[in-house]
Amino acid sequence: MMHFIRRIWGNISVRAKFLFILLLAMVLVLTGVLSTFRMPYHAYDEQLYKSSTQVITLFAGEIQSELEDVQEISMRILSDNVLQKNLSLLKRLPINTTAWVEAKNEVADRMVDFSLWFSSGFSLQLKTPAGTTFSRYFRIAYVPDSDMTDERIEYAANHDGRAVWRIESQDGEMTHLFLLREIREIEEMRLETLATLQIELDLKTIIENQLYAMNELGTPLTCAVYSPEGICLYASDTHVRQIVPSSDGFTRIRQAQEDALCVQYTAPNGWRYVTLTDYSDISATIGQVAARSLTIDLVVIAGALLLSVLLVTSVLKHLHSLVDKFDAFAVDGFVEDPDTSPYRERGDEMGRLHRHFDRMARNYHLMMKNNFEQQELLREKQIQQLRAQVRPHFLNNVLESIYCMAQQEGSERIATMTEALGKMLRASMNDKQDIVTVSQDLQTTGDYIRIQQIRYADRMQVQIDVDEHILDCMIPAMTIQPLVENAVHHALEEMTEVCRIHITGILQDREIRLTIEDNGPGMDEDILAKLESGEVKAEGMGIGMRNIDQRIKHTFGEQYGITVHSEEEKTCVTVHLPETRNLSKGGTGNV
Repeated sequence: MMHFIRRIWGNISVRAKFLFILLLAMVLVLTGVLSTFRMPYHAYDEQLYKSSTQVITLFAGEIQSELEDVQEISMRILSDNVLQKNLSLLKRLPINTTAWVEAKNEVADRMVDFSLWFSSGFSLQLKTPAGTTFSRYFRIAYVPDSDMTDERIEYAANHDGRAVWRIESQDGEMTHLFLLREIREIEEMRLETLATLQIELDLKTIIENQLYAMNELGTPLTCAVYSPEGICLYASDTHVRQIVPSSDGFTRIRQAQEDALCVQYTAPNGWRYVTLTDYSDISATIGQVAARSLTIDLVVIAGALLLSVLLVTSVLKHLHSLVDKFDAFAVDGFVEDPDTSPYRERGDEMGRLHRHFDRMARNYHLMMKNNFEQQELLREKQIQQLRAQVRPHFLNNVLESIYCMAQQEGSERIATMTEALGKMLRASMNDKQDIVTVSQDLQTTGDYIRIQQIRYADRMQVQIDVDEHILDCMIPAMTIQPLVENAVHHALEEMTEVCRIHITGILQDREIRLTIEDNGPGMDEDILAKLESGEVKAEGMGIGMRNIDQRIKHTFGEQYGITVHSEEEKTCVTVHLPETRNLSKGGTGNV
C-alpha cells in the first residue's frame, strides 16, 4: 500500500504536490479552529454559572435567614415567662378548676400575641401532654392537615427540645413545612415537657417573596426547591419541576424548543436549588457569531488557496522554463544567450539555477569544442610522429657511416664523438624504457661528457663519485645528463677559467642523493618555484629542470624531486630519489 502511495506521489506534478500540501495545511488549521471554537463559549458558560451561583446563593441565603428567624421566634416562645408559668399550672392543677381555666385562658391570650410575630405562616399550635390544644391560623381557609398529630409530637420528642424541621407531602401536590420542638419547664431546671410547639410556614409565600425581590433587583429566576430527601418544596413552573436534581454544577438543556442553562446548588441546610436561565438569545447570538466566524474562515481559506495557486504557479513557471531548457539542450544542444536571458539579474534560487545551467551548458559546449580541437591536434601529432620516426633512424645510419669513415682515415676524435653521439641518439630514441638504473643513466651522461670534453678540451673537468650500492637503484631516464648539460651551459660557457663539474651519489637515511656541482656563477635557489609559478619564463634548460622534477614527483611521490643550492662560485643541484633496486627491470637497459 505504501509503495503504491509513494509511486502515485512520485508521478504527480510538483504543482499538484504544492497545492495538496497547502490544502492539507489549511484543513488542519480549520480543524484546529473548529476544535477550539467552543472554548470561548464554554468560558462564557462558566462565567454565567458563577454569576447564577451568586444569585442562587443570595436567594437561598434569604430563605435560610427567614427560617432562622422562625427558629429564633420559637426560642422566644418556649422561654416566655407567662407561657412557662401557665403551662406549668395546666400540668399540675386539676382540670376544669378555676385556676386551671384561668391558666388556659392566659395561654390562649399569649398565643394571640405570638401570632402577631409571624408574617409568612399558616398556623401556630401548642399541645400539652394532657391533650389540650391551642391553635392560631393565619389564613382564612382551615387546613385539617395542619392539626398536630401524635407522629409530629413524637418526632419533636426525639430531638430533646431542639428545633427540628419536618416536611410532609401529599401525593406530590401540596407540601407542608413544620417547625417542631418541645417546650420544657425551665424553672428549677426540671426540663419536664410542658407542651409541643408546631409552627407551619407558608413556604410558597416565602419563596415567592424572595423571587419578587430578586426580580426587582433585575435577576429574575425560574427555580425549584428540594428538600435533602428529594421532596419538591416549590417549583416555579412545570418545566423546572421536570428536572431531576443531581450534583452541583451547570448544564445546557433544551425544553419547550428553547435553550436554557440549568444551574444546581446545595445550600448549607441541605436544600437543593435548581434554576433555569433562558439561553435562547445567548444561543442565537452564539450561533450567529459561529456562522459568521465559519463563513469568514472559509472565505479566508478559499482566498488563501486561490492566492497560493497563483503564487505557486508563478514560481513553478520558472521551473517549467528550466525543464524546457533541459529538454531543448538534450535534443539539439540549444544554449540561451546570457545577454538576453531574463534571469541574469534575478537573485533568488530560480535565477541562480537558470544562470548555473546556462553556464554549465556553455562550458559543456566549450569543452566539447576544445575536445574536438584536441582530438584534431592529436591526430595531426600522430601523423607528424609517424613522419618524424624516419628521421632519427636516418641520422643514426649517417652517424654510423661517419664513424666508419673516421676510423678508416684514422681520425680518433671524430670517431669518438660520432660514437658517443650515436649512443646518446639511440638512448633518446628508446621510448619503451621510462625508468632505468642509475648506472644506465650515468652511461648516457658519460657519452655526453665525452663529446663535450672533445669540444672544450682542458677547460672542462668532470669527476664522478657515485656509491656502487646505488647503481642498481631506479631513476627516470635522462635525468642526470640534462642537469650536467645545464651545468655546462650556465657555468662553462659563462666563464673563461676551467669549469669543474663534480657528480656524486650517496645513500643517506634510505634516500638516494645525486648531486651535480659546478664552480660556475650560480643560479637562483628558488628557480623551480619561480618556474612553477610563472614568475620566470621556462626556456631551454629551465623546461628540462622543471620536467625532471615533475617526472620524479610523478614516479616516486611529492617528497622527492630536485633541490638547488647556490653559493658564490658554486652551484649544487641535488636529485632526491627513494632507495629502490632494479629487480623488475633485469638490471640492464638499452644504451
